[in-house]
Amino acid sequence: MRSQLSERTASLWPGLKPAFTLIELLVIIAIIAILAGLLLPALSRGKESARGVACVNNILQIGIASSVYSLDARGELPSFRDWLYTRPGDLTSGRLYPYLKSKPVYLCPTDKLQLASKQRPTTTPSPPGGFARLNHFRDYSYAMNCEICHATDVAAFLEPSKTLLFMEGNLATNDYTGMVGPAFVSQGLAFRHNNRGHLVMGDLHLETMNTKQYDQVQKTKRFWFPTDNTTGPGGMGFSGFSN
Repeated sequence: MRSQLSERTASLWPGLKPAFTLIELLVIIAIIAILAGLLLPALSRGKESARGVACVNNILQIGIASSVYSLDARGELPSFRDWLYTRPGDLTSGRLYPYLKSKPVYLCPTDKLQLASKQRPTTTPSPPGGFARLNHFRDYSYAMNCEICHATDVAAFLEPSKTLLFMEGNLATNDYTGMVGPAFVSQGLAFRHNNRGHLVMGDLHLETMNTKQYDQVQKTKRFWFPTDNTTGPGGMGFSGFSN
């Protein structure tokens, strides 16, 4: 119903259409708010999907770079100790940088946003034996499986399609180890992309896993160990894995 003021205005200026009432405006605003509430989550998921595609491209490039590196190194993959850097904090000093020639490839776009929102570095357990450092702000997202030290030649992998090479690690902001493993530093996959994370396996195929899928495979021996040797760096012993 039009207000008396609107009707009076219409009678004074017959050619002028009555204005919206306050109630009508509120109804329109409410409808717009409802539509925005429906569309914004979909838009957010769409943006995350786009960042996820970029992340897939990054980790696949790193996997391929490690394979090309092996062609120049008599079939040997780079070591988990120096694939990322030889000078701490300097990605350009890593063994794979000459094959990648791009710092942004090392960093997942979603992780980049998350790192920018964190003011203080979180902490992780110190790795044993001085294998890596934790005193630099992290500018990378992908970590190498440290257990392939047993067989850096992929030809020696018993089941390369089941053995981890690189993953999107759930790493602290000051974790500059560049590695993941079954018992120290980080063993977790980061589920940044609509509750899923990316991994590259020994045969260079891509896996995208949710929490349930990752929990199942990370308990298996072959996921971490390319051969039946289950000792870790420095002679550390591991047990309790399923086949």
